[in-house]
Amino acid sequence: MATRKQNFLIKHFAGIKKAQIELGDLTVFIGPQASRKTLVLELIKLTYDIKVIAKNLKKHGFTWENLEDFLELYFGEGLSSAWNSNKSSISRNGKEIKLHPKGKSSSREKVFYIPAQRVLTLEDGWPRAFTNYRVTDPYVVKNFSEEIRIFLEQMGDSIFPIEGKLLKDLRELIDYSIFWSAQLKKSEKGKRRRLSLEIEAKNQKIQLPFMVWSAGQREFVPLLLGFYWLMPSGSSAKRSGVNFAIIEEPEMGLHPKAIEGVIIIILELLRRGYKVLISTHSSQILELIWFIQEIKSLKTRNQKEKIKAFRSLFQIKSSHLDKVWESSLKKSYKIFYFYPNNETEIQIQDISNLSSDLDVSNLEPWGGLLSFPDRINSTIADMIAREK
Repeated sequence: MATRKQNFLIKHFAGIKKAQIELGDLTVFIGPQASRKTLVLELIKLTYDIKVIAKNLKKHGFTWENLEDFLELYFGEGLSSAWNSNKSSISRNGKEIKLHPKGKSSSREKVFYIPAQRVLTLEDGWPRAFTNYRVTDPYVVKNFSEEIRIFLEQMGDSIFPIEGKLLKDLRELIDYSIFWSAQLKKSEKGKRRRLSLEIEAKNQKIQLPFMVWSAGQREFVPLLLGFYWLMPSGSSAKRSGVNFAIIEEPEMGLHPKAIEGVIIIILELLRRGYKVLISTHSSQILELIWFIQEIKSLKTRNQKEKIKAFRSLFQIKSSHLDKVWESSLKKSYKIFYFYPNNETEIQIQDISNLSSDLDVSNLEPWGGLLSFPDRINSTIADMIAREK
C-alpha cells in the first residue's frame, strides 16, 4: 500500500467545500493556525484505521451510540460537527470511504500519529496511560502517549545517546543543539519511574527532573521517542504493517539547528520506506524541499556533487548520511497550503512546484513562511541604494 499513489478527495468537511490532496513520499501542510490542517490529517488517518481505532477505544472502556459520538471521541470535544453525515465525504483513489467503526480490524494501525500536543503526554517526565486522559481528549494524543509509554517500558535505562538508534553525525547534531552532553535516562524517585537528564558537575552525576528541562528539551523528548518507535532495531527498516507517519509541527519549541536534526530524521524515515505527512510553520522545511527540487532538476548526473551539496547544506563532512541524501533525491514531495477564503470556508491549494524563480509576492499570503527574510533583504537593499 505504501508504494501506491494515495489521492484523496474531501468534500464538505470542517469548512472545506472541496479539496484534492495527492500524497507524495513527503507531504507538507502549511497555513495559519486553525486552518484545519490537524483535522484533515486526523481524517486521513481515520480512513485507514477506523476499525482498529474503534477496537482500541473499546479495549480501554469507551462506548458510543452513533457515528457522531464516535467522532467526538476521536477528534475531541466539540469537533464531531466537522463531519456532516448528510454532506461530508472522503474518497481515496476514486473510491468513497464510508466511516463505519464496526467490523473486523487488523491488529495494527497503519498510520502512526505524533500530535502537536505531545509535550502534554509526559506527566512529571513519564508518558501517561491512555485512560489517564479525559474522555473527550483527542484520540491521537491518547494513543501516541500509550504507544510511547509501552515502548519506553521495554527500553533499557539509557535513552539518549544510544549507538545504533541514530547515525553518529545525527546523534552529535542533536546532542549539540538540544542536550549539551546531558544523557537522557530512566530513573526512579519515590517508587515512581521518570525520565531525567543526567549531567556531570564537579565529578558528581546530577539528575535533572522533567520540570527543570528547557522548553525545547520537553518538546523534543516525546518526539524523539516517536522517532525511536518508528525505527526498530535490527534488520527491519520499519514497523511491520505501519506505512505512514504523521508528524504535527515537528519544529515546535526547537532551535533552528535542532530543526535541522529533525529534518534529517524525517528524511531517514523516507529512506526506510514510510510515507510521511507533516504540518508545519517552519520555513526551513519548505526551503529544504525547494533545495531538493533544485538539486533534482540540475542537468548534471554527477551524484557525488549532489551529495556534496547536502553535506554542505547540513554542515556534515562525513559520508555517514550519504544514503539518506541519495534516497531523498528519489522521493516525491507535495506541499498544500490551507487558507481561509472567507469567515467560514477553508481552501486548500497545491503549491508543490516551489522553485527559485517563484514570484516572492505570491508567497506573502502563504502564511509569510518564506517572505519575511526576503522583505528584510529588500528593505536593507533599498536603504543602501538610497544612501548612494
